[in-house]
Amino acid sequence: LAADLLALVPPRFPERIDALRMPHLPRYLRALAIRAERATLNPAKDAERARVVAPYVQAAARITATPPTTPEGRALAADFQWALEEFRVSTFAQELGTARPVSAKRLDDLLAALRTAG
Repeated sequence: LAADLLALVPPRFPERIDALRMPHLPRYLRALAIRAERATLNPAKDAERARVVAPYVQAAARITATPPTTPEGRALAADFQWALEEFRVSTFAQELGTARPVSAKRLDDLLAALRTAG
């Protein structure tokens, strides 16, 4: 959870987060708090849900480590990062709702587009 929080609110985050995404930050933080609360009540269920999200978290880490070099790739990378946040909301705190439709399939499609965009 600490890593998720750091990814969501990195140092100097106001400079690094697009102004259009800033209004969603409280919902993402609320989802993280709900996850933490539920994880204490049912760690096995949290671990199961974390396994669903894990491949995308790993993909996001790879993207961060080696960012795309093209403008299209950078835009897709940012879109993927925010789609991942929405996927976390959908997975861990569905009652909060998502700002856009999100699923594992949609994340897979974004990753495929990223691979071709470079």
